[in-house]
Parts: sequence; structure tokens; C-alpha cells
Amino acid sequence: CPAGFHCSKGLRRRCPPGFYCPQKTGISFYPCPPGTYNPSYGLSHAERCQQCPAGASVPNPSGATNTSSGGPCPPGHFCPAGTSIPQPCPVGTYSDRLHNREDSSCTECPPGQFCGSPGLTAPSGPCSPGYFCQPGASSPTPPGVWENGGPCPASHFCPAGTSFPLPCHAGTYNNLSRQAACFPCAAGYFC
Repeated sequence: CPAGFHCSKGLRRRCPPGFYCPQKTGISFYPCPPGTYNPSYGLSHAERCQQCPAGASVPNPSGATNTSSGGPCPPGHFCPAGTSIPQPCPVGTYSDRLHNREDSSCTECPPGQFCGSPGLTAPSGPCSPGYFCQPGASSPTPPGVWENGGPCPASHFCPAGTSFPLPCHAGTYNNLSRQAACFPCAAGYFC
């Protein structure tokens, strides 16, 4: 079978896109190496496969998102130049867009929300009552301020989805941490 063609059952066909076909008997076509692609017919050597552009895994003609055969880099992922497998956005981030080229293309989780797993297309949900979540939070109950949020401190309250602790209103108090609401001032006292 000549280079640039694949042969089977006595038929000779041009090498299809995505493959290369060296001159050979037996198996006559091979997929381009990971991180490369071939957009045309008749390729004869692996070295002629082209490097995938940033923002895409191996392109396919339909443009469909398909991580096994290629296509635009899917939401929740980023695809550096030459990638063959989309990389998930890191924990604490998400992306609802196609064609992300690098991890900095992923969006930091917004205040009051958390992004608890890699490869998200939207935040996981609101921060839990009694906690506050700052941008990039990865848990609904952050353990401390070094984890992009934390437990609501005393003299404050934190309903679900809080981005920063709220001070208790006049006429209320809170002597505990991790509270979603403040307590009414007791009879005979002022707050």
C-alpha cells in the first residue's frame, strides 16, 4: 500500500483526516500522536501531524464537544497548546465557556458561593449558614480565613450565601460563632 493511502480488501483509499498512512503492508493507518491532528486526507508521516492550537483538543469537522475524539475545549476545562486531553478547571474555580486556553481562563468562584470539585461549569452552591465564603472558596464550610472564608465570628451572623460576616443589628447580640442569625436582646438589657 503506498504512503498516504490505506488498503483493505483489495481497495486503496486516501488516508483519512486525523490519521497518517506510511507505506506499509498489514495495518496501513495510524492516529496522529496525542496533542496533534491532521485536518486533511493523504498524510503519510506522523511528523506532518499538526500541533493542536491552544483552546482546543483535537479539532473535529462537526465542532461538537467530544473529549474522546476532539473538538472545542469543553466548559469546565482548559486546553493549553498541544493538549490531547482537556484539563479540568481547579477546585475553587469554574468555567461555563468553550475554548479556554489556560487555567487562568477559569473563573474564580464568586463571593458567597463555593466550587467544591474540579471541572465545574457553575458554582457548586451557596456557602452554608453560619459560614462565609470569599472568592475562590472550595467548601461550603471553610475551616478558616486561609481557606477563602471561615466560620462566622461572635457578634456577627452569616445566613446561607454570605460573603463576609454581618454585624448583629441594634437590639440583637451573638456570643457564639457559626451562627446564621443573632439573638434578640433579653428583657432588662440593651444591645
